[in-house]
Amino acid sequence: MEKRKGGFRRLAVLFAVASVGVLAVGAHAASAASIEICKASTNGMSGRTFTFHVNGGSSISVAGGRCTGAIQLTANANTTITEDQSNPATDVSAIQIRPSIWQVSQDLVGRSVVVNPGASTGSGLATFTNQPAGGNFGTLKICKLTQTPAFLGRLFSFSVNGGPIVSTEANDAFDDPANWSCRILGTFQVGTNVTVQETIPSGVDVNFIDSDPATALVDFNTTAGWGIYHIGAGVTVALFDDEPTPPSGTGTLEICKTAAVLDNGYADPDVHGPFTFTAVDSAGTSYGPFTVNVPNPNNGGTFCTAAFTVAAGIATITEGPAPGFDLVGVFTDPADRLLSTLNRSASVEVPSSTNPNDETQVVFVNETQRARLKICKALGPGSDDLIGQTFWIEWSSDSGASGVVSIQAQSTTQCVVVGDLPIGATVSFRERNPGQFIDVTNPGPITLTSGRNSVTFTNTARGLLEVCKNPVVGLRTQPVFMFRIDGGGIFNVRAGSCVTNRVSVGNHVVTEIANADYDVTSITTIPSSALVSSNLASRTATVAVAYASDTSVFFTNRIKIGNVKVCKFITDGSSDALGGKTFYFDVYVDALAPVRIAVTVNSCTFVLDAMGNPVGYPVLRPDGTPNPVAVAEVGQGAMPPPSNVLGVTPLGTYYVSRIAVTGNRSGTTVETNCQNAAYSPTGKHCLLLTTAPANVVHVRWQLGPNVNAANFTNTAGDA
Repeated sequence: MEKRKGGFRRLAVLFAVASVGVLAVGAHAASAASIEICKASTNGMSGRTFTFHVNGGSSISVAGGRCTGAIQLTANANTTITEDQSNPATDVSAIQIRPSIWQVSQDLVGRSVVVNPGASTGSGLATFTNQPAGGNFGTLKICKLTQTPAFLGRLFSFSVNGGPIVSTEANDAFDDPANWSCRILGTFQVGTNVTVQETIPSGVDVNFIDSDPATALVDFNTTAGWGIYHIGAGVTVALFDDEPTPPSGTGTLEICKTAAVLDNGYADPDVHGPFTFTAVDSAGTSYGPFTVNVPNPNNGGTFCTAAFTVAAGIATITEGPAPGFDLVGVFTDPADRLLSTLNRSASVEVPSSTNPNDETQVVFVNETQRARLKICKALGPGSDDLIGQTFWIEWSSDSGASGVVSIQAQSTTQCVVVGDLPIGATVSFRERNPGQFIDVTNPGPITLTSGRNSVTFTNTARGLLEVCKNPVVGLRTQPVFMFRIDGGGIFNVRAGSCVTNRVSVGNHVVTEIANADYDVTSITTIPSSALVSSNLASRTATVAVAYASDTSVFFTNRIKIGNVKVCKFITDGSSDALGGKTFYFDVYVDALAPVRIAVTVNSCTFVLDAMGNPVGYPVLRPDGTPNPVAVAEVGQGAMPPPSNVLGVTPLGTYYVSRIAVTGNRSGTTVETNCQNAAYSPTGKHCLLLTTAPANVVHVRWQLGPNVNAANFTNTAGDA
């Protein structure tokens, strides 16, 4: 606020900033005639800059009271000179052309003149005279303002330049200016200064003097009640604000706090203290801070400070910051002592009185800032069976509020707005038992923030998928198999048992992890219609699981089968002695009796059954351990020699120089008794083994699935 001669001025809101551009004179084609553009300095235009265009060309700047240089004109041709609108706006009141015979036409409203020099060869002048927009006279208007309710509508008197007294009503200083009732004091020459004098009533002080536009106030004195205004074009507004003269002496003030009454008719239960206040009286003395609590909402009422003495007059009470709460009202007792409220402050009247019963009580009303809480229900994938089902959700807030909402599930997310709860409150949620075959994604507690807060419960329909393994025939102890559902984690199922999995409704792929000892021979389901597809080779089944159902898928396995064959080869140089001969072998599998087979040179022979088919041996024993196999070469010739011959075949006849096995159990060792022998073309001489599982054994191994081949290479003793 600007102080001047003991007074105060409130800066007017409206103002204007003049902005003028200056551009150079453009070049024109040469001609025999020329003209200068001049701007008259009358009507306050001296020194102001104006711009012109010749035939729409570049801007030409001219200051009030000056002329441009000579501008060439075209003989016998019209030339249009146009002035731009100025800022602040002005009107073109006259255009004078010398010589006048050059003027073709002029348009004052359009701010232009058309000239034609004909065949002249001299020079001329085009002089533009301007006046303030609207004329040379401005209107002066007085608006009477007050911040005191008792003064609203009261008449206050003014004079202009010592003339007759006129009166106008006081308006609310905080109201929209469009609603003010003001009085015109007259019209005056633009550029003149006019003095407005208020006749100040007894008990009234001039609080401030101002103007609109703000630049119109030349001088003022609030003590004497006058202001000097510079008249401009249009309307100049004089603003005078009057307030009661502050009383002398002291009075009593009391500050109180209460909770707002909500729409349900009860006091806001979430407003709690303490709240802090400060006060400043009319003498500028500060009081506080004061701490005031809020009464229990169940009891209602108001809590107040103790009454305290302040200077009589207008006191301002301010509530301190109260995060989470809004100040929704202020009232006084007596009611007419509330003058105004702004932000979190209230101006109240404190009368001069020594009687405590004549105190001014000011009550601040608060309401909790609230947030909206929305509880939503969504359905997970494959959960159409839950559409139309009603779910119940409980919620509770640490503010003490709680409730239960019901939501009927639909294909799209459904929501219920719980209501308004205090910002900052923590709310917890629980869905009541939705059913055995429904999974719930339950959101945790949330702390409410401003605006709308949402939580979503997602329910997914479930069914039971049992993965079962039928017992493996031929085993005394049932093995454990590994499975996955939909490529997920591995879980174990022992043959002869089932493992139950809780899964979503729809199709699921069940896969048995590959096992080197077992083949899958069948996959079935209960109910049978649940089997969508299966593939024994890949050990997979696609199974449909319905809502609230128990679907079982059964995998049947058998032990893998291995065949045994023996092959006979000879080394180079042994063809004469051994070529075309037949050799005999005993094949031992587990504890079974040995089987003797005959093999000719450079051929192989399987162990066959009575039908002439290769015998299939399980790769595992009944106890689940690998099945052992052993093969011994027992002689050669037309008739097999006795199988109990021990020792080494005499050198000079033939001997086994190499033994190799293919198809044996992966990761196991083939055991032979081949010794280093320098005389052997293979560098080895393979002896007979006399340890278990047979008395006479050249090689033993653990049976692998499919074909197991024992390859014997012989060398003639005289080779």
